[in-house]
Amino acid sequence: MHPSRGDGYLTTAEAAIVAGVVPATITKWKQRGHLAPSGLDERGRPLYTPETVRAAERRVQANGLRASGIDPRLLRKSRRALAAQAA
Repeated sequence: MHPSRGDGYLTTAEAAIVAGVVPATITKWKQRGHLAPSGLDERGRPLYTPETVRAAERRVQANGLRASGIDPRLLRKSRRALAAQAA
């Protein structure tokens, strides 16, 4: 994903595409302190670098795994795949 901005920063929607989540998830990561904006656009909306988005994704995954014992990436798989992996 190449940023639409010439300065290399990602909008919230673009950051969501990089992380494979919906834009509301990026907002939640920001609210929970997992992701800090790298700057603001002309309208005061947050901007991110691809590196900070990927780092936040790794922190969220590690935190979810530590807290629940379940890899959050597995939640996207079917119940059958989860059951097979648990066995």
